[in-house]
This record gives sequence, structure tokens and C-alpha cells, in this order.
Amino acid sequence: MGDFFLLFVLFAALLLLAAYLLWRYWATLTSLSPDEERFEERIAALNERQAHRYSDEELAMPVTEEDAWRVMVERGRRAVRRERSTGDLMRRRARRLTGGSSRSLPDRRPPRNPDHE
Repeated sequence: MGDFFLLFVLFAALLLLAAYLLWRYWATLTSLSPDEERFEERIAALNERQAHRYSDEELAMPVTEEDAWRVMVERGRRAVRRERSTGDLMRRRARRLTGGSSRSLPDRRPPRNPDHE
């Protein structure tokens, strides 16, 4: 009977040791460094801001087709303006580098059609 008791105590000690080692392993996997904690907090704050970007009224009322077209046209005009200003800057730079001649960069502006304006 003493052998069974000793075997039981040994088995219980091994089981407790295994549980302790598993707990320590899990604790090292889930622990975060201070840098990781700050990063997680920044991501959580960003998600919180993104979640409340639209009001409930905006979510409840879908955008009308007319508003969608207006937004698309405005964004297209912004892109054309940005491209046009970039082209102008490139031509000015080419003139400065080539001594006044702008032959190194062709004029990439589309011809203006008065019907489309």
C-alpha cells in the first residue's frame, strides 16, 4: 500500500509540475513588451476613431447617385489639377536645366476642347 501512495504522490507532483510549466510557457507567449503595448494602444485608438468616422444618419441614408457623380467628378478634377501642376513644374525645371529650352519635355497637356468645358 505504501508503494501506491508513493506512486500517487509522484504522479501528482509530475502533474503539478507539468501544469506549472504550461502556465509559465503561456505567460511568456502572452506577455507584451512596453513597445508592443504602446503599439496595441495606438491601433486600438485608430480603430476607435475609424469606427466613429461616419454618423448614424450617413450610414442610414445611402449616397444618392447624383452625389456619387458629384464626388467622382470633383476627385477627377483634383487629379487633373495635380497632374497639370506637376507637368508645369517639370517643364519649368527642364527649362532651367537646359538653359531656357523646353525641348527635353514635350507638352503633355491634352488639347482643350471648348465643347467639354
